[in-house]
Amino acid sequence: MMQQRQSHFLGTLLCFLFISISSFSQTKLSGRVVDATDLQPLIGAQIILQNGQLGGVTNETGFFEFNVNTETQSVLIKYLGYEEKQITITSSNPDLGTLELNRANTTLDEVIVSASPQSFKKEFKGSNFRINPVVLKRINPLSTEEVLRTIPGVNIVGDMGLSNRPNISIRGSWGRRSKKILLMEDGTPSAPAPYIAPGAYYNPVSDRIASIEVYKGADMLKYGPNNMYGAVNYITALPPQKPTLRLKLTGGQRNYTSGLFSYGGTWNNIGGLVEGVYKKFDGFTDNSSMEILNLNAKIFAKLSENQSLYFKVSGQFEDNQASLSSQTPFTFETDPEQNPLDADQFTMRRYGVDIIHKWLPTEKTSFTTKVYASDFERDWWRQVTTKVRASEVQAYVGSDIFNQRYGYLNGKSFDDEDYVIVGRVANGLESTTDSRWIYRVSGVKETFKTVWEAFNAPSHFEASINLHRETFKDVFLEADNTRWARYGTVTKDLWYRLWSANGYVRNEFAIGKIGVIPILRFEHVDMYRQDLIAQAQDPTIQGTTEGREPNVYDQFLPGITINHEYKNGEFFWSIYKGMIAPSKVFGFLVEQDGVVTNPLEGQSINIDPELSWNKEVGWRGSLFDNCINGQLTYFHNASRNFYAGGRNEVFQELGKINVQGVEMAFNAEVLNDGGHQLHLLGNLTYMHSKVKEGRLEDKDLFSQVVHSTATQNEYIQKVNANRNAYEVYADNGGGDTLLTDETLDASDFPNITKSIITFGDGGITNAEAPYTPKINMSIGLNHDWKGWSSGVNMHYVGEQFTEFHNFEWESADGAIGKLPSFTTVDAFVNYDFKIGDKTDATVFVNGKNITDRVYRASRLNRATSGIFAGGFRQIIFGINLKI
Repeated sequence: MMQQRQSHFLGTLLCFLFISISSFSQTKLSGRVVDATDLQPLIGAQIILQNGQLGGVTNETGFFEFNVNTETQSVLIKYLGYEEKQITITSSNPDLGTLELNRANTTLDEVIVSASPQSFKKEFKGSNFRINPVVLKRINPLSTEEVLRTIPGVNIVGDMGLSNRPNISIRGSWGRRSKKILLMEDGTPSAPAPYIAPGAYYNPVSDRIASIEVYKGADMLKYGPNNMYGAVNYITALPPQKPTLRLKLTGGQRNYTSGLFSYGGTWNNIGGLVEGVYKKFDGFTDNSSMEILNLNAKIFAKLSENQSLYFKVSGQFEDNQASLSSQTPFTFETDPEQNPLDADQFTMRRYGVDIIHKWLPTEKTSFTTKVYASDFERDWWRQVTTKVRASEVQAYVGSDIFNQRYGYLNGKSFDDEDYVIVGRVANGLESTTDSRWIYRVSGVKETFKTVWEAFNAPSHFEASINLHRETFKDVFLEADNTRWARYGTVTKDLWYRLWSANGYVRNEFAIGKIGVIPILRFEHVDMYRQDLIAQAQDPTIQGTTEGREPNVYDQFLPGITINHEYKNGEFFWSIYKGMIAPSKVFGFLVEQDGVVTNPLEGQSINIDPELSWNKEVGWRGSLFDNCINGQLTYFHNASRNFYAGGRNEVFQELGKINVQGVEMAFNAEVLNDGGHQLHLLGNLTYMHSKVKEGRLEDKDLFSQVVHSTATQNEYIQKVNANRNAYEVYADNGGGDTLLTDETLDASDFPNITKSIITFGDGGITNAEAPYTPKINMSIGLNHDWKGWSSGVNMHYVGEQFTEFHNFEWESADGAIGKLPSFTTVDAFVNYDFKIGDKTDATVFVNGKNITDRVYRASRLNRATSGIFAGGFRQIIFGINLKI
């Protein structure tokens, strides 16, 4: 018995000693994994132990740390799309420092997601700005517009709150539906029809965006068609490096609900990801709810040492109460959350597919083939509206409708300039219309790259050809018996078709420390329009091709960038010719002797694209031993052939508009001590715009706008101050007659029917373009400590005109007038922690516009909408799990 007890004791002691020795034979291995090209951190890189087991993965800063047995002699660093790196471990180097991974030749630039603290993409030659995944994780944006407004040069012209149909302006572009910029998703144009109908009626939900890049320099010519002002590229997440289940749940005020579910991983050389987002929101105003479902899946595979394949398929479905009508000054001041139009409904569905194949026949040469297609349909049922004096609303709509939707007017006092936008009533019934649009887009793009020798240095040549096709069916229905009708009489049925052959050639020359990058883009466009109703009413028609109105044009767009890189930064200068494609709005007109008209019988359509010469000079890099990262750019855009500015503001003689300004962005490390990190971030844009030439008619100004006494007097004063600049027509009982009086007075105003303005010599010389505030500014302070991150951001937008007349005062219906400046403040708190050994979790609280500053955001639809309110405090909270 004694021997058994001694044996048991000795066994226990030996086991304890073995465990103790084993524990002492472990060491803590640490390091940081970055991209060798731009030193960006690689999130989720795998560190594989010698026995093939996963030791750990890198965090959001590229850092890893875990215990390994001292017998481990090496680890393997793996990241899909990058060359593997084998690291030998010795007892003297448990801290491996910064490990640089080279991008594999088969990696696709379009889908690289950068976590770099730098605010720019080094590979893009010219000004650009990048929002990284860490920023998006912290602020948990409700919409992509919330993020974009913090980017220099970008102005958001708000109208509906959550950017399902974003209104983005870059460097002074007309912002409605982002029509004059190029929107892309993973490098592929995402607008429903980029040439014919570029309005952004589709926008990816912010929950599934991993990074956002905004391009503005001469390298814009790699993209098209609308490359005059800038481009936004939404980058979605690549498959994670290790199999990961992700669940993100968000809730908030006004029944805001968002859920993201995804599962993906990398197995050998194949990465896959499936993802779904469901989003629901009651909206900031009455009758403005939204419901969205987004589904997508992707595969990224390294097929061999010289081939890779990327495949993505997506679908988005929306059912929204979305109104184009909004508020008058009276209703905005009374209650900015009012919207009585309860029958407006926007429904859409979009399917998209991208397939990219890359092949390297030699080490220095590659061919990349992209095939893309999308199918988009939308119905937008909207109540027909009118404007009624507030004192007359009940008498106009009737007691039943008034009590249901206008009861807030009870007990109010009104004056003669207090108006309300209401549903138009005829025979006791309200009516509705439907704008039904169907788009089909497809294309194939081939890009060739090679490295060759020039000036005793490597030179990078690139050429691309893109065959693109799109169709667009524009149908309008009217239902005059109830606002709830979802079927009506077709009153417009237009059919558009376009095909384009476009591409570019580009070369990067290195001459010492100077880089010279010439680029030339070309566009050949062949499109036509058919009026199917008119065609059906012609009994003599022979075949389906009759009645086509064709427009065929070619355009060459040259550009050049010169840059000088030094240790901590880069200076650059560029000039290029940009283009806005003539869309359905002005793509089928005739320009003759400087005057634009609809084509007469037998006339050939010859309208040219809107063109510009864009120049910029700037710097980007770091200062004070990387304590400050930033960029500074001066730009000057000179556009011509400017036809359509705002809603029903058209140039009868094509306009010329100059916009110039300065953009600045910085990220300064204020504190890095004891685990505490404090960063000050900011951006500033100063813009000055000037309408140089053109003759413009505002078709709404006297036919639709309900003027206030202030806007009537302001218009008369403008005319009298520069009589030669205005052609004023009035109806005194015998039709439109040109008024030749040297001065006008208030008694003339009620009879005015039309006004044409001349800009430039002999006309108005100091007019500004709409929606180009002189100052846009953001400044924020972020603090990180252990798992905590918190921050506050202040955003300021200066006052801005909303039409080319540059009215200071506001009309009675809110359709015209300068927008006052406004300031909003956002804040966030995130906490990262682990649940067990395998689950990473983040809980968060975000406050949007925490001061509840409600402001006039835009007048985008002018006479039919009035004021769109922006702001409204919104608090959200949630949890993000990765298992």
